[in-house]
Amino acid sequence: AGAPMFWFSGPLTEALGNDVVLVLSLLAYVARFLNYAWMKHPYHALPAEALRGITFAMFWSSGSMYAHNISPPGMKATMLLTMNAMYGGLGQSLGAIIGGKLQTNFGTAKTFIYSGIFDFCFVGALVMYLLTRSDRAFT
Repeated sequence: AGAPMFWFSGPLTEALGNDVVLVLSLLAYVARFLNYAWMKHPYHALPAEALRGITFAMFWSSGSMYAHNISPPGMKATMLLTMNAMYGGLGQSLGAIIGGKLQTNFGTAKTFIYSGIFDFCFVGALVMYLLTRSDRAFT
């Protein structure tokens, strides 16, 4: 699901704007987390795995376009490198450490529920921030 979504993510981002695509991708992560939390059979993971391609492709393409758009002249590669380091280095490392601690203390299902709730609250805060910007894509 990821490869086709990367193909369509450019036109989708141009049509909806970086802000909207970012919010949609984060909301899809909420759906994935809750799906994992409430699944009763291994086959129930298939919708979440199908969403993985969509969520990552939408997030990564909109993030890359945003980093490209805000970078100073001659610094586009540096901005993309910084974004990659934050996502792949800091984000995944902290996610593994915090997620592991939550899973040990609360169990797998509750960890996914808490992750979904946290992500939903983060999306709410992000939307509030995006609505205050003068160059927003939200109306």
